[in-house]
Amino acid sequence: MTRDRKFEWGGLSAGREDFVTAAEALTALEELVAEYADLSPETGMSDGEAFVRLSAGERWAIVSTPGTRWFSVRVHSGHRARLDDATSTRAEAAMLLRTYVAVGAATVRGEAVIDGDRLTVTAAGRRVSLVRPIADRLRGWVRGGR
Repeated sequence: MTRDRKFEWGGLSAGREDFVTAAEALTALEELVAEYADLSPETGMSDGEAFVRLSAGERWAIVSTPGTRWFSVRVHSGHRARLDDATSTRAEAAMLLRTYVAVGAATVRGEAVIDGDRLTVTAAGRRVSLVRPIADRLRGWVRGGR
């Protein structure tokens, strides 16, 4: 990167046509939630991230992204998955959002399979593993459980 190019979070230049902003991600999430009306979807912006929260009873999932930089899903059990991807195109970003929302929805619906410390979810034609944060796993190990 040269001095005359302004740094943007994720290392993307301001002129990059495929850059997806949080506002654009929010619009995409708002379009996706129609497919998940049974899961009480709530969309919004928080700390520069677009998010959708899906829930049913005690189960919930939150999918969030600041745009093209990363995509995340966290669920009620503490498990999560995050993909750092500062180079995705608009089409790839849309696919990643659709996949992560489908993963969140499948988890809320109880379709995740417990595999040791992981939850494995097959959704949108992809298999995704969610893990608990390392600190949670270490605490469980120290206590002698999972």
